[in-house]
Amino acid sequence: MKQKIGLVCFIIIICIASVDTRAQFIVDSLSNRLTQKNLSPEERVTTMALLARAKSITDIKSALRIAEKALSLSRQLPDARYQALVYTHLVFFHFINKELPLAQKASDSAVWYADKTADRSIKGFAWLRKGWLQDVQVLDHEAMATYLQALKYLEGTDAYNYQSLVYYNMAGNYAEWDDLVNEKKYAQLCLQTARQSGDLDMLASAYQALATWYHYSYNKQPENRALLDSALFYNKTGVQLFAEHGDRMIIHTTLAVIAFNTANLYAQYFPAKYKDTAWHYLEIALDASLKTRQLTVLSACYVMMSNYEIAAGNYKKAEKLLLTGLSLFQSYSNDTPRNMAQFMEALSSLYEKMGNPTAALKYYKEFYAQHQLLYDADKLAITNRLEAQYQSEKKEAALKTLSHTAALNKKLNYLYISLAIAAIIALLFIVRFFQLRLKATLHQQKLLENENAAASLHARLKEEEAMRLKAEQLLLQERQEWLQKELLAGSLQVEQKDELLQTLQKKIDEHKNGDHVLKQINQIIDQHKRIDDSQAANKAEFDNIRPEFFEKLKEKSGNSLSRLDLKHCSYISLGLTNKEIAQRLGVAPRSILMARYRIKLKLGLGKEDDLDEYIGTVK
Repeated sequence: MKQKIGLVCFIIIICIASVDTRAQFIVDSLSNRLTQKNLSPEERVTTMALLARAKSITDIKSALRIAEKALSLSRQLPDARYQALVYTHLVFFHFINKELPLAQKASDSAVWYADKTADRSIKGFAWLRKGWLQDVQVLDHEAMATYLQALKYLEGTDAYNYQSLVYYNMAGNYAEWDDLVNEKKYAQLCLQTARQSGDLDMLASAYQALATWYHYSYNKQPENRALLDSALFYNKTGVQLFAEHGDRMIIHTTLAVIAFNTANLYAQYFPAKYKDTAWHYLEIALDASLKTRQLTVLSACYVMMSNYEIAAGNYKKAEKLLLTGLSLFQSYSNDTPRNMAQFMEALSSLYEKMGNPTAALKYYKEFYAQHQLLYDADKLAITNRLEAQYQSEKKEAALKTLSHTAALNKKLNYLYISLAIAAIIALLFIVRFFQLRLKATLHQQKLLENENAAASLHARLKEEEAMRLKAEQLLLQERQEWLQKELLAGSLQVEQKDELLQTLQKKIDEHKNGDHVLKQINQIIDQHKRIDDSQAANKAEFDNIRPEFFEKLKEKSGNSLSRLDLKHCSYISLGLTNKEIAQRLGVAPRSILMARYRIKLKLGLGKEDDLDEYIGTVK
């Protein structure tokens, strides 16, 4: 046991003489990041806020200076989220520095600036911190409403660490209200979102919240030993988390709490043989509370250690522990009567058991004085809380009155505007009515004039239409006469040619004994006769082909088709085969194929296009 007491003293000396290296590692990392020249103003503000948060555990004054610099820099940024972020941290810093009015102003500013940004995670963080401030002022019902508002902003975002903290605080309130069902619900949600966030500090808090729920549940169901085992499991898991990842964690106050809770479970529900186990967790809690100035845990650790020594009859060791703890406690603070009263009560009880009534009476008087201070402090706190609540309610009432007056004025303004608009509309209707009446009169007069003009125009159009029809008839008659003349001229030419050919044939017949050339001439004459016969036979069919047929073909070919090409197309339109066309044109069938190819090229048809089908579509 002497070794244990010596170890405790050694831990105390080390903690007083040195800074927590794990927290210092985080501070150094953030400080080094701020030395980077390429750091953007937004990143610089965020880093400074994190640095202030890390330093607030051990050096609140330095944290406030850094936060004020970050706030000054954030005012130069267009996005209000950075001012909201810094103000949200300042709420915590001012409260730790025992400046509640400044903390309240910072909370209002955080919510105000958060309302000006679209960043829902910052909105949720600002409302979360506002709820926390209400919580520490024992305005727990108002705090719960604020937490729910924070969750509305945070749900659907990836700010799981903020969500986890909201659930943690809500679970704590339900624990205060002895509502185990909701306490469990929000403790489990706290653990779920802490795992999603990857935030080790929030994960430790979630373990502590679940361990607390199992502890309280075991108090109501002492026959269910599994609840006690689960409470120990989650507390030990939290302690192990700090042992493995403490260099990456900031809030070591959580370690002090869960380690002390573990020791307390062993002290309450396990026999004396588990003293070493309880003492092990008390040493961890004491170490963490010394480093983080967690005075409530510190005093509880010394009192529990002394109780173990008193139970073992080691009054001197108990006395040494209590006096050492009291000395440390007084060196840190003299403004915490609740913890001071705890020391005085323990010392008074110890000296009474040691048979030293003088010392016992002395410390009992100190206990009474501290208890009176505690009572006065509680009264003052209650008074301040009631005053704050009164001012808050007064402010809310004033805001409601202003809101009601503004709403009434707004309605009156709407009424006046509505009346003015109605009057303007009525005046416009009257003016419009007279305008329409005048317009209708003018329109009626214009209609009469238009009717007379329309009748005159109709007669003129009718006359022009008759003249146009007459002109078209004359044009058609002239065209028909021209076509008949052309046909007659062609017929005369054919007849003249026939007479000439008959004369030539008679002369050839008279000289039948002529040479081979005369026979060829005779064959040519016969061939031309057949062509002329064929022309006469197809005369009626050609008469059915309209001039538009040739015009469309010329237009399609860019006027590149020859008269022979047009004639060829006419035969195709009449449905003649290549052989028949060759006979009528007096050429070889192969020439017809070549002619078809040239015509397709001139018409711009592709290889896959059929010439007969295309000509069939030309009307």
